[in-house]
Amino acid sequence: MQTPQIRIQSTPAKLGLTIQNAKHTYKQPKAEQHIEQPKAEVSIKQQPPKLSIDQTKAWKNIGLKSVFVRSEEYANHAKQKGLENIASIAQEGDELMRIESGGNPIASQAKRMADQLWEFNIQPGGSPAYDLVAISFKAGGAMIDVQRNEPILKATKRDPEFQYELGQVAAQIEQYSDVKIDFENLRFKAYRFETNI
Repeated sequence: MQTPQIRIQSTPAKLGLTIQNAKHTYKQPKAEQHIEQPKAEVSIKQQPPKLSIDQTKAWKNIGLKSVFVRSEEYANHAKQKGLENIASIAQEGDELMRIESGGNPIASQAKRMADQLWEFNIQPGGSPAYDLVAISFKAGGAMIDVQRNEPILKATKRDPEFQYELGQVAAQIEQYSDVKIDFENLRFKAYRFETNI
């Protein structure tokens, strides 16, 4: 006995997709920056040092004196000798005035005057010359004035740049669906009639 069979063959549909991805670009330009630093203003005032050397005493020590100094010395010396002579004359006058008191004032005065004729003084050299030079030094100062200048900053910002392209999806049917039905050993029986399907 043959069993009736129904054969069904189906083909599924196939859907194809073509996808184009979205594109996104991002760019950030650098900011423009300008920095300027003005130089500081510096002012320096230098006061020169002062050196003073006085050699007057050293020149006097070796006998090199100006005419003014010598005139002053001679005047002082003459004044001193004049006063000494006046004192000596007054003393001698007082001695002669008291001659009655005894003694021999005339002879003693003559002897004193004779002794003075042969009397002289030797004066050794003066002080060393290096001790007689007066040196004074006054250091000079420096006045420094600094005026600083602030930096000059200039910045120009740049906005970011965006670029975007939409993606796309395209769909297409690559294979249509299909159903095939096949009958085998199938018979149709009716009243007084029978046939194969």
